[in-house]
Amino acid sequence: MDREEFLKAFSWDGEESYEELLIRAMLYGNPLKIAQLFTEEELKKVFLENIHRFKRENRAFWQLVLEVSEDELRRCAERNFREGCILFPY
Repeated sequence: MDREEFLKAFSWDGEESYEELLIRAMLYGNPLKIAQLFTEEELKKVFLENIHRFKRENRAFWQLVLEVSEDELRRCAERNFREGCILFPY
């Protein structure tokens, strides 16, 4: 199975953006398949640029898998406007 074929499964609404489909795959797909099809650098870049899309379990999982340090994660979160505007329930 190639990348495009794998990502088509995450285009349930007709979305065609490669980056959006990759984010959806990282959130809802099989991590073993993702690791086989995509490079660590590519996944790390998408993860850090879209950190606001990853919540708790997904964020912790990809942080460990992609070996992202706490400092690197914090720096990217500080630069991300959407991450800074999230209101957490108390």
